[in-house]
Amino acid sequence: MIRKTISTAALVLAATGIAAVPAAADSIGCRASFTITSEWPGDATALGQVTVTNTGSSAIRGWRVSWRYTDGSVVTQVWGAVPLPVIGPVGSYAFGNETYNGNLPVGGATVFGFAARLGGGRTPDVTCTPV
Repeated sequence: MIRKTISTAALVLAATGIAAVPAAADSIGCRASFTITSEWPGDATALGQVTVTNTGSSAIRGWRVSWRYTDGSVVTQVWGAVPLPVIGPVGSYAFGNETYNGNLPVGGATVFGFAARLGGGRTPDVTCTPV
């Protein structure tokens, strides 16, 4: 019965010249930007922050950010995020949201910070995944 009703409605719309446009599906996505905010060259210590932004068309309830240092850099401390276990090459890091900063509305953002000993290389490529 439902299939017949839908078919009838489609025929009526087609006969009147009205096109039925399917609704766009909500998308989920996030972006993470990595910034070194302070450096102490003598001992290669640095402070940095990562900004996580919801780039989708619907709210997200959590996020995971990851990167890999290939130059021997080491994260020594993090705040505003939870370190996550990583199975992968040396220098790989992953962080998830805290309970208070995982819910991000469309266009919303949060920041977490970290301390690191830098190996002298370039800024790593950072990925963000909504969870």
